[in-house]
Amino acid sequence: MTEKMYEYYAKQDVQPTYADFSSDAELSRYAQLRKNVFFRLSLPLALFQGKEVLEFGPDTGENSIVFAQWGARVTLVEPNAEAHPYIRQYFSRFSLESNLTEIVTKSVLDFEPARQYDFVDAEGFIYTVQPTSAWVSKLHECLKPDGIALVTYVEKYGSFMELLLKAIYQTALRHGQSEGGIETARHLFLPKWNSIAHTRKIESWFMDVIQNPFVRMKYFIDPAQLLREMHAGHFRLYSAWPNYKDVLAMNWIKGEYRAGDDNEAAIAYIEQSRLSHVLSTQCLLPAPSPTISNQLAELVGIVDGLIDNASETNCLRAVAILDELIAFLDAGNIIASPEDAAKARTILTMIKTAMTLMGQGKVAELTTFCREDSVFIATWGMPNHHGVFQKL
Repeated sequence: MTEKMYEYYAKQDVQPTYADFSSDAELSRYAQLRKNVFFRLSLPLALFQGKEVLEFGPDTGENSIVFAQWGARVTLVEPNAEAHPYIRQYFSRFSLESNLTEIVTKSVLDFEPARQYDFVDAEGFIYTVQPTSAWVSKLHECLKPDGIALVTYVEKYGSFMELLLKAIYQTALRHGQSEGGIETARHLFLPKWNSIAHTRKIESWFMDVIQNPFVRMKYFIDPAQLLREMHAGHFRLYSAWPNYKDVLAMNWIKGEYRAGDDNEAAIAYIEQSRLSHVLSTQCLLPAPSPTISNQLAELVGIVDGLIDNASETNCLRAVAILDELIAFLDAGNIIASPEDAAKARTILTMIKTAMTLMGQGKVAELTTFCREDSVFIATWGMPNHHGVFQKL
């Protein structure tokens, strides 16, 4: 984590990712989850055998121990010294001490690499390090030629639902009798939380999302802009989840490769996919649409603003945007199966209901909506994106 993110969690007196693996079976289950992620990112596990891996912000080392199991020698950069004993305990417990090269008490930008690495991992926190160009430059500095960087970050459009949940919570505080805290969140969101498989308590999610000051639009990253920053920093896109490359594109495999052209094609596909990212269902535009992009950006901005201040006017504007998006869907202007198109429409309609109730300050009705609306309960968005980039 960065110091700023660390300070937030330090105030909560928690290690945010600590899983307390106590058996080979527990670690094996977690390693399988990681294996599935890397499969989706087209990263073979053999890539790590005997390689030098640098992980920024490992926290208590859950991902690090898996890299070590896969044969990597890991260097960990973790500014929170209180996390270091947990890391060492993991490596000792699973007899992987020889795979732990070093733990460095530095932030991303303060770390000065003594050598270059085959693979750099920066997951979860990296979006809080600003400007983006600073950490892109640091990744380039740390990697060997053709080395790989994996970053996960909170994405601007896919995070709409998380902002909506924060806005609903704040609306309940402004118009209700509650003083806030976990009990308010539990009353609003427990049915939603219980609708998904989870290994942690709602208190942890409340801290990570509803209370977290870094879950705000000013920190979120637009993937199109990220690709521009990465290209300027001498990287090319290797893979991503959700996908950033047009899988239907047809090119001669022996044709001349131009990194700039490849990057622009990926940016165009991202712009076609923004509605999909907001709604977490396939809803692809046939071509990039500045109008749709602007509407979605405005919608995200309105909901982010409602976290701080109530505004019936802004809620009405959001409803108008949602009506335009529904009309766009109804006109058949998307590439989607009938099932996905219908799902997208129901989600937009659900968001309209939420915006209307917030605008009117109807907390009792809003609470019932949160606890009983099946579409609201099932919709989580797509806040966390994974990008894999290769150093040029």
